Amino acid sequence: MRKVFLVTGFNNWGKTTLLYDLFNVKAFRRGVAYSYAGCSFFVLPKSNDDLGKRGYEREYRDCLKDFVSVNGDPACVASVFCPTRESRNKSIEIIRNIYAEDQIEMLLLEYKWCGQGKLLATEIEHLYAALPNFAIHRVSARSREGKLAKAQAILSSTLP
Repeated sequence: MRKVFLVTGFNNWGKTTLLYDLFNVKAFRRGVAYSYAGCSFFVLPKSNDDLGKRGYEREYRDCLKDFVSVNGDPACVASVFCPTRESRNKSIEIIRNIYAEDQIEMLLLEYKWCGQGKLLATEIEHLYAALPNFAIHRVSARSREGKLAKAQAILSSTLP
């Protein structure tokens, strides 16, 4: 069972920036493994709020295929993710379609990068409550540094 880390928030919430900070990169390249605490990661920096449900699922499959051909099966996956409920972009269906066999660790960014927006975390927790192998970790820091520190602590405590 792979570990999947979904950095979760809405559009322009700072999800991709947090991934860049976690892996200390300025861009992610297809087929490249990124290491964190000795674990090899497949990273998908495009979210379902950017690509829609079908686009995200297609991007995941295509990028994973490229990754596997070079690196083999990843032990860990990191992706940005939006907790949408729209009919054309239901996030829970995406999880069931491509992450059903994985242990999912959702890093829920409670505050937008500018600190002016706040998620209704309890509603999101209820949305995913029935999913097996699923844990939500609230990242309640407002600053970029605080978010990074909390995300690092979560990854370090949950990596295989």
